Amino acid sequence: MATRRGPDNSARISIQYTISNLTAVNVFWVQLSTSSSISQSDLDAYLVAFSNQYKTSFAPRMQTGVSYKLAQATCFTPGGSVLQSSATMTGTGSNAGTLVQDISACSIVSWLTTVYWRGGKPRTYIGGLSGAQTNGANQLTGAEVTALQTAGAGFRTAVNALTQGTITGTQFGFVSFQTGNAPRPSPLFFAIIGAKVHPRLGSQRRRLGKWVV
Repeated sequence: MATRRGPDNSARISIQYTISNLTAVNVFWVQLSTSSSISQSDLDAYLVAFSNQYKTSFAPRMQTGVSYKLAQATCFTPGGSVLQSSATMTGTGSNAGTLVQDISACSIVSWLTTVYWRGGKPRTYIGGLSGAQTNGANQLTGAEVTALQTAGAGFRTAVNALTQGTITGTQFGFVSFQTGNAPRPSPLFFAIIGAKVHPRLGSQRRRLGKWVV
């Protein structure tokens, strides 16, 4: 669960999956619009819808050795309190190719925003690559770059359309907790406006090389 508090009515959502014996987690942030105080049941249902959309968008990009395990949400409600929710996930990736030998290898979605600072680009590391998605030791194929970029853009659009009862709207984005070398007095939420994918692979342990965004 989250260790740092986001803005009021923001939520930190994590998706956990495994590849063989490797556990990976993708973390996302959303800013929620509300008609009244968010109820526990609405957050629970919202989390299930979010996790289902994650699978819809990214399962075709993830090899069948990927198993979805757990979704968790921490929603920061006004007044300093929080709501927490967990949902067991089921299913696997749907890419039937052969899993790459290095199971820590992954593709990277770079999320586009209207703000930028060094080291501040939000990214999502998508594990579970098959050999057919790469054209060498550290490159995605052109077709995979296009497919993953489409998946990322579609995920953003679908998440922005999510509502559930007292949750009347969603903005997909990220939270900035620091400015310079100091914590912000109040964390700021920034919207994500698009997705971009580079051909160079990443790793769940470290990035492989450098590229220009």
